[in-house]
Amino acid sequence: MTDMTETTGLSRARELTRQAAQWLQVIRFRARPAAPTFSTSVCHYHAMLDPDASDAHRLVACRAMDVAVQRRLLAEGFAAEAEEVYHTALDPYRLHWQTTRDGAALSAIANLLSDAIRLFEAENVAG
Repeated sequence: MTDMTETTGLSRARELTRQAAQWLQVIRFRARPAAPTFSTSVCHYHAMLDPDASDAHRLVACRAMDVAVQRRLLAEGFAAEAEEVYHTALDPYRLHWQTTRDGAALSAIANLLSDAIRLFEAENVAG
């Protein structure tokens, strides 16, 4: 593997991490109902956005946030399932996304996080 490939992989992982953090902030993500909103009061926020954070800290933050996002995705899926009764006639082919608006955003965030984790791991970042 060349230095250019490593640099490209790491910079892409950093960019995906930044985008995931930005989305989490936009949707005012809470890991659980009583938790603080994802903001500067949350340590993972700093590791995901701080340009001086180590890649190891970014990887740890991505893994932690991925667990929280996956839990919230389940909750949003249950919420959508409860509402499905009211929308069945609007989806005769059963091809609409069975989630809420937050669930759709969380799904995109989960993809960003998993891609960032994969890239960090491919670059042998230990975290």
